[in-house]
Amino acid sequence: MQPESTPEAQDLSVTGESGTVLLRGGLIADVESRRLIRGDIAIEGGRIREVFAADDNRGAPASVIDLRGCVIVPGLVNAHTHSYAPLGRHVGPGLPLEPWMMHSWANTIGRTPEETYLSAILQGIEALTTGTTTLLDHLGGDISVMSAALKAYDDLGIRAVLAPMVTDMVLPETVGVPTEEWPAAARARDGVFIRSDAADLLAMTEDLHTEWHGHADRLSVFLGPSGPQRCSISMLEQVAQLADKLDVGVHTHLLETRAQAAIPVPAGERSWVRTLASAGLLTPRLSVAHGVWLSEQDMQELSAAGVSIVHNPQSNLQLGSGIGQLHRWRRHRLPVALGTDGVNCGGSMDMLSSMRLAAILHRPGLADPRDWESPWSVLDSATRGGAQALSVTDIGNVRPGMRADLSAFEMAGTAFATHEDPIASLVLTSYDHRARIVMVGGRTVVRDGIVQTVDVEAAIEQAAEMHAHLMARNSRYADVARAQEKFLTKISGAATPNRDMMAFSAPQEGDVSE
Repeated sequence: MQPESTPEAQDLSVTGESGTVLLRGGLIADVESRRLIRGDIAIEGGRIREVFAADDNRGAPASVIDLRGCVIVPGLVNAHTHSYAPLGRHVGPGLPLEPWMMHSWANTIGRTPEETYLSAILQGIEALTTGTTTLLDHLGGDISVMSAALKAYDDLGIRAVLAPMVTDMVLPETVGVPTEEWPAAARARDGVFIRSDAADLLAMTEDLHTEWHGHADRLSVFLGPSGPQRCSISMLEQVAQLADKLDVGVHTHLLETRAQAAIPVPAGERSWVRTLASAGLLTPRLSVAHGVWLSEQDMQELSAAGVSIVHNPQSNLQLGSGIGQLHRWRRHRLPVALGTDGVNCGGSMDMLSSMRLAAILHRPGLADPRDWESPWSVLDSATRGGAQALSVTDIGNVRPGMRADLSAFEMAGTAFATHEDPIASLVLTSYDHRARIVMVGGRTVVRDGIVQTVDVEAAIEQAAEMHAHLMARNSRYADVARAQEKFLTKISGAATPNRDMMAFSAPQEGDVSE
C-alpha cells in the first residue's frame, strides 16, 4: 500500500522534454579537463546537446534560463546514504558504530510505508537542495515497504539507486564475539533478534527489482549485503549469482571500524576482501563504503578488480571509526567516490561538506603538498567517481551526449567576492550550499533553492510527529539497544588498530621544492 498523502508533482515550466532549453552564460565546470568555460548549454530530450561559447548564437531555444553569475557543475552523486536516517537523526549520539548501530536498528525496525516514504522524501529534499542529482540508498529494514522509498524518489524527480541492506545473521553475531562471552545484561539472546533467510531476502529484492528497476529511466535496484562479516558465505555467493543474473551493481560496507578489522575471517580465508573474492563479488560492479582499515594487499586486490570505494569522511569521524587512507587509495588507482552516509551519523546530505572534508582531512599526514587533494580532485570523486561506482556511464560531466543532470550555484556573497577561483570558493570557503538551479534529465527540480516537485513544508511538518510515534512504538527495541551499549562500547574501545590512525608520509629527498 502506497502512502495516500503523496503530493502531486507540479507541472514545471521548464522540463527539457520538448524543444531546446538553453542554460545561458554560466561558468561551466569541465571535470575531466579540470577547467572552467564560460558558455551556454543546450539541452534537448533530457540530454546535453551542445556546449558552446556564450556569445555564439545557435538559434532560438524554446526556453532560456539565465545563469550568468553562477558556476555550473555536473549533478553531484552521493554514493552512500541510508534513507531511514532522517526520522532519527540523533539516536545513539556520542557512541562508536558498534553500540550506535543498535540504536539505529531500534529506530528502523518495523517501519510503515508512510514512515519509509516520508524519511526518503526528507533525504531527497536535502540532497536536491544542495546540488545532488543522484544517490545510492543502502536502505535497511523490511524490504516489503521499500517500494515507498522508490515512490518518494520518483515523486521528487531525483535519480536514485536503492540497494536493500540485507543480512542473514542476527546483530549480536556480527561483532565477532562468541556467544558464551556475552554477559546476560547485554541481552544478546533477546527474542527481538530474528534470523532471516538469505534466499527469502534476495527473492524480495528481486521482486523489488522487477517492479522498479529502470522506472522513469531514473530508478535502479541493486543488491546490498550489509557487510561481509554480517552475511554467511552462502548468502554472499547467492548475492553474486543474483547480481550476474540481473546485471546490477552490488554495494556493501567494508572494514569501517577497528572492531570490524579484528573480527576473525571465515575459515580458509586470509582477509575480508578475499572472502568477497571467493564468493564471486570482487568485480567492477561492486562498490564498498568506508574501507577505513584496508591493508595494502586489500587495496591492491580491490584496485585490480576495478572495485570502487566510497569515502564517507564525516561519519568516519563522527562515529570514531577512523580516517580512510585516501592518499593510499589514489596511489593504488582505486576508483574513489564520495558519500555522506546517513544523516544520523554523517551530519547532512550536503555533498559540498563531504567534499570539503575529503579535501583537507588528510593533509596533515602528507608532507608533500603535491599529494594533497584539491577542489577539483574531490569534485571529480563527487561526480565522475560516483557515476562509476553506480555503473552509470552518462552522468558526471558536462559534455554533449551526457544526461542533463546539472547543478548551478550562485557566485554571490563574501566567499566569491574576489572572483579568484570559483571551484575552490565553492568547495573550500562557501557557506551557503543551496543550489540555485538543479536539473535531473533536463527537468528543473530545484529553482531558486526550492524543490519544485513536492510540498517541502508539508513534509517537514509531518516529521516530528512521525518520529515521536516511531520511537514510542519501538521503545522495546531501544531498551535492548541500551542494554548492549556498555558491552559493545567496550568491544569497540578494546579493538587494536592495525596501523596508525593517520600514517605520516614523509617527503623523499628532492620531493618538495624549496
